[in-house]
Amino acid sequence: MLFFPFFLALPGRLIIEFKMAGRPRKLTDKLKAHILSLIADGLTIRECFSRDDVPITWQSFRAYLIKDNELMANYVRSKELAIDLKLSDLEDKRKELELKIESGELDPKAAQSMVNLYKIITAHNQWSASKLSSKTYGKAAETLQIKGDSNQPLSISWSKP
Repeated sequence: MLFFPFFLALPGRLIIEFKMAGRPRKLTDKLKAHILSLIADGLTIRECFSRDDVPITWQSFRAYLIKDNELMANYVRSKELAIDLKLSDLEDKRKELELKIESGELDPKAAQSMVNLYKIITAHNQWSASKLSSKTYGKAAETLQIKGDSNQPLSISWSKP
């Protein structure tokens, strides 16, 4: 008797997903370093944990983060490095746009659209940076507090130019 695979006759594509069975994977030092490196390189959590070379889920990694203070501190440092990378990337893009505008490579209408787009991207990145590292990029970074006496602190603040 000849066997005919029935799924070949079905319309559309057959998608097969394999899920890991059993216990969750252990987080080794090598895997920790790899994940933290990806995060520091600016990958989002979704991008990082959907990669084939990261054999652990975000949920499992998050559980390790909650349990391990040192891992949490390293994660925060990696996020701060990612912020610095994004801000530096934005600065590079701004300089490229300036050169294109000054050389006349972009017509004025397209240049104005690009400037508006970069304003939105910059505002978003500033907001993201202030949420991830408020002491460095948030409102707290704009205020300097010096204790004058034990009862009343001396507060000095300034506005951004």
